[in-house]
Amino acid sequence: MTDISVDFLGFSLKNPLMLTEGPLSGSYEQIKRASGFNIGLIFTKGIRLKAAASPVPYMSKYKSSLLNADWSDIGFDSWLEVLNKLDIDIPLVTSIAKNYVSSDLAVEMSQGLVKAGSRAISFVDYDARQLIETVIKARPLLKVPIMVKLPPFLPEPEETLKKLVKAGVDAIAAMDSIGPALGIDIETGSPLMGSHDGSGYLSGSYILPVTLKYIYDISGFVDVPVVGVGGVSNYESAVEMIMAGATGVGMVTAPLLKGLGIFDQVAGGLEDFLKKKDWEGLADIRGLTRRKIEERQISTDLRAVIDQKSCTGCGLCEKICYSGAVYSRDGSYQVNREKCIGCGLCRSVCAAGAVAFT
Repeated sequence: MTDISVDFLGFSLKNPLMLTEGPLSGSYEQIKRASGFNIGLIFTKGIRLKAAASPVPYMSKYKSSLLNADWSDIGFDSWLEVLNKLDIDIPLVTSIAKNYVSSDLAVEMSQGLVKAGSRAISFVDYDARQLIETVIKARPLLKVPIMVKLPPFLPEPEETLKKLVKAGVDAIAAMDSIGPALGIDIETGSPLMGSHDGSGYLSGSYILPVTLKYIYDISGFVDVPVVGVGGVSNYESAVEMIMAGATGVGMVTAPLLKGLGIFDQVAGGLEDFLKKKDWEGLADIRGLTRRKIEERQISTDLRAVIDQKSCTGCGLCEKICYSGAVYSRDGSYQVNREKCIGCGLCRSVCAAGAVAFT
């Protein structure tokens, strides 16, 4: 039978899907609700010392992605109450919004959360140096797993990651939203966000390729479990994340835009995909992209070929071929090999999968 379960930080997860930091895990009621869906693990919203509210509006769909300026939280004392009464079957990681407090205070907060019942801690900060300092201070004091969530575009990633592992981090999540970013309502000229300068942060499918490269690099630099967060919206993108090297796959934008039922859909899709490909479990595809890159031979001589049996005659390949290599003859589309430059654009837009490279 196909197995999509995952061992992660000592937890046995029914699948690799994780509800990561955000509004859908920002209170007792939200976490209880989420626990009714096919989710492997839940991260709390980033916990702040004091309760906070964000200027409205602070979330807006942007094409197929999301702009958000959400810095609201119920506050540390309320989170202690949540942990004391929360009873769910899904493992929970408590995330601390480290960027709002000092390293020493973040460690104190983590100790309080563990005392209240937290079984794993994650520190979130846009300053990687602060994350290293916090893990160094927290590791001797905490007997539970410690994670960090990394910001995008980390300078000197290999050095930073190795310092985090040396400090004692048990797993790494990446990445946080990209930004600052700006969306504008063209009917009024006003920004979409209610923040003081109208800016927010971008998440969702638009950032998937950036996240995939990040996860690929992280999993190559260090040997700890990695959670890929940013851009996953269906089972296909979840598969990409695992192939890039992720152990866990985080989602928050997709369930915000589509509902928590997206977890059930993606989990089912993952299982069906593995069955179709005759893979026994996620271990068969984890890190597959790295192995393929190491095996492949680079060529500059391949050119496009159109399979006439598969071609539907839509003509899109001809329209977008900027080298003028694709042409129509007797109702079928052909490629002039001498003009073709092998860019690959035609293959990527062909809905019928009729374009190959030889």
